[in-house]
Amino acid sequence: MDQIQKEKIKKLNLMKFYCFLGLVLCAVLLCFSIVYQLDWLKAISEAGLVGGFADWFAVVALFKHPMGLSFIPHTAIIPKSKDSIAQNLALFVKNEFLTKENLRKSNFIEQISVRKMILGFLSDHSESFSLKNLAYVIESKIPDLLERLKQEKNLNFLEKVDFATLIGQLAQSLRHSPYYEEIFQTLIEMIDEKFISMRNTIQQKVIGDSFKNKVVNFLTSYDEKIIKGIEEFIQNYKNAESQERKDLQEVLDNYIEKLLSSKETRDKLNQKIRNMLQSETNIKILNAIAQYVQDNNLITENIQDFLRTMLKNLSNDSRKMELFDRWLKGKIVNIASDYSDKVSAYIKQTILAWDAKEVSQKLELEIGKDLQYIRVNGMIVGAFIGGLIYCVESYFVRFI
Repeated sequence: MDQIQKEKIKKLNLMKFYCFLGLVLCAVLLCFSIVYQLDWLKAISEAGLVGGFADWFAVVALFKHPMGLSFIPHTAIIPKSKDSIAQNLALFVKNEFLTKENLRKSNFIEQISVRKMILGFLSDHSESFSLKNLAYVIESKIPDLLERLKQEKNLNFLEKVDFATLIGQLAQSLRHSPYYEEIFQTLIEMIDEKFISMRNTIQQKVIGDSFKNKVVNFLTSYDEKIIKGIEEFIQNYKNAESQERKDLQEVLDNYIEKLLSSKETRDKLNQKIRNMLQSETNIKILNAIAQYVQDNNLITENIQDFLRTMLKNLSNDSRKMELFDRWLKGKIVNIASDYSDKVSAYIKQTILAWDAKEVSQKLELEIGKDLQYIRVNGMIVGAFIGGLIYCVESYFVRFI
C-alpha cells in the first residue's frame, strides 16, 4: 500500500468519525431535551438523528449491506453492479474522451509543448525519455549482434527480416511528415552540387579519348548539349511546381504503395537486399564495423551528438517547430482514437478482474470522503426541517 492510498484511508476514516460524533451529539441533545422537557430541542435533535441515520444507510448501501443485513433489497449496489460498471465506464471513456472530435477540442492536446519536451530531452530532465538512455539501450545490443554474426556466417537469419515492409513503412511515414518537401529539395540540391563539381570530369568522359569523337564533338558540341540537358533536367526537379517533379513523386508514391500492398514487389526487393548482404565480403565488413563500434564506444557518443544537434536545430527553427507541433498533435489524436477500442477493453478487463469487494473498496476510497458530507447534510437538513415542523405545529396549536 503506497503513501497516497494510506493518506486517503486516513482522511476517509477521519470523516466517518466526525459523522459519528454528529450522530452522538444529536442523541445527547435528544436525551437532554427529554430530561428537561424542551420540545423544540427534541424536535430538532430527533429529526437530525433520523436524517443522519437515513443518509448513513444510503451511503453504506452503495458499497455493502448495512450492518451485514443482506436480505434488505437494493443494498451493496456497487458490488452487485460490477460488470455493468466495467462495461459502462469503458464505453464512457471511449465515447467521451478518445474520439477524434473530443480530442481535438480538448485542452490537453493544446497544452502539449513540443519545445518543452525537446528542452527536457536535451537537459536529460525528462522523466519518460533520455538521449543517454536511448544510446545505452542501442549500444547494449551490439554484443548480441556480434555473437549472432559470428554464429550466422551466412547471415541466414536475414531470411526472417522483411526489409521491404520496413522500408515501405518508413518511406510512407516520411512521405506524410512535414519535412518531406524539405528533405526532397535538399537531396535534389545535393545532386545538383555534386554534378556541378564533377561537370568537367563528366564532360571529358562523354567525349572520350577517341580522335573521331573529338572531331565529332568539335563539329557538333554534343558534350555541351548533353551537359546542358542534364542541368535542365536537374533544374526541373528543383522546381517544386514542375511536372517532372510531380511525376517523380507519383512514381515514388506508387512504389511505396506496392511495397505495402504487393507481396511480389516485397519479395523481389527483399531478395535483392539479402543477396547483397549475404556476400562473404559484406559479412566480413559487417563484423568489422560492429566490432569497431563496440570497441570504441561510438554508439553512445554519436547518437547523443546527432540527436542533440538535430533537436537543437529544430527547437531554434520556429517554422519547423510549428509544423512538427501540428504533426505530432495530429499523430497523438489519431493514435489515441485508433486505440480507443483497446483502451476501452483494457479498462473493462481490469475492472472485471477485481472481485466485488475490491471494486467497492476502491470506489469508496476515491469518493467515500465526499459521500460522508451527505450524512452531515442529512443531519443538518433533518434538524432544520424538524425545527420548521415544530414551529408550524406550535403556530397552529396556539392560534387555531
